[in-house]
Amino acid sequence: MKVLSIFPYPILPLTHGGRVRAYHLAVGLARAGAEVDLCCPWHPRLPLRSFEREGITIRPYIFAANALPAVLGDRVIPPLLQLSWQPYTIGPRRLLRRTSRYDVVEFHFCAHPAWMSRVRGAARIVYMAHNVERDFVAAQPGLARGHAAQRVARLEHRAVRAADLVVTCTAADAARLAELYGSPKAAAVISNGFDEHDVRRADDGERGKLRAELGLAPEELAVLFVGGRAAHNRQAVRFLEEELLPRISRPARLLVVGECAPPRRDGRVLALGHVDELRPLLAAADVAVNPVESGSGSNVKLAEYLAAGLPVVTTPVGLRGYEDFAHLTTVAELGRFPEAVSHMARPRGLAQEVGELSWSALGRRLHGLYTDLLSRT
Repeated sequence: MKVLSIFPYPILPLTHGGRVRAYHLAVGLARAGAEVDLCCPWHPRLPLRSFEREGITIRPYIFAANALPAVLGDRVIPPLLQLSWQPYTIGPRRLLRRTSRYDVVEFHFCAHPAWMSRVRGAARIVYMAHNVERDFVAAQPGLARGHAAQRVARLEHRAVRAADLVVTCTAADAARLAELYGSPKAAAVISNGFDEHDVRRADDGERGKLRAELGLAPEELAVLFVGGRAAHNRQAVRFLEEELLPRISRPARLLVVGECAPPRRDGRVLALGHVDELRPLLAAADVAVNPVESGSGSNVKLAEYLAAGLPVVTTPVGLRGYEDFAHLTTVAELGRFPEAVSHMARPRGLAQEVGELSWSALGRRLHGLYTDLLSRT
């Protein structure tokens, strides 16, 4: 099976959930036996030519619209709209001529639905829906919400209707897309997951060493939050700093990882920005939190928290997509977060219960879906 995965943003570094999902599902597919090429816009951190990484081939491309999100930002015009302005010039034509070599062509996000109908040969078309984009844009602050959401909805509608298979992160997203745009030809749910190589449990000696390197005192409660730059993650950091920490009576330190906050060390807050390896932070933390109040899709961070065996306090919204694992978490509204976090005890041996969320296991499931899709006439 040959799979072409088209991703509208630079795939590396893995700084937000969309990149993590697309990259690790590609790697999981390759581990399951597929030959996977991943095409994405070139970025200064990427080589100009194709390169191999973890069993997949990454093929950067340079199109005129690639630079628009960097120039215009994401506060006024959604990046998906900016990328959709790419004209059908020689670059896209050359990319889509390649599709005749593949059995399955994935389109992540809905930036290029017009390209989906131009796929060559007998390849099956898959729309990889990371969110319900219409709802996601409508919830963002600072955007011309109504107009932008309508424009994105038109892109999303075309993507859903053009696809032979729509893959969502959650059953709720699948139902919402069907409600908005009608039932697709076929639909499936592949949740977000965790990298089994990045969440190995640390013993007490290693954990103590990692905490010391971070400047954490033995008696400090280390509260971990991981998030990208989406507005709901930035809002979550403000809540944790301004409302959670002041209401925890015991010594506590907030560890913030990702682009949801600029790097800094400020009193009870240690913000690290993007890190290449999450495992040391998972090992050093005492409790992980997900105090988000909006969003679509599901949060990669929750699978990583659970796989590391951390106690988790999450809002009901933060649990979306992982309802089957609710018994491993404490689900609380924001008003109950300080009490829930303060009384957490570090559990042991939970990783085996969430093994089905590893990217390798999810890649095998996706490979099975594609095998079934290709068997249909």
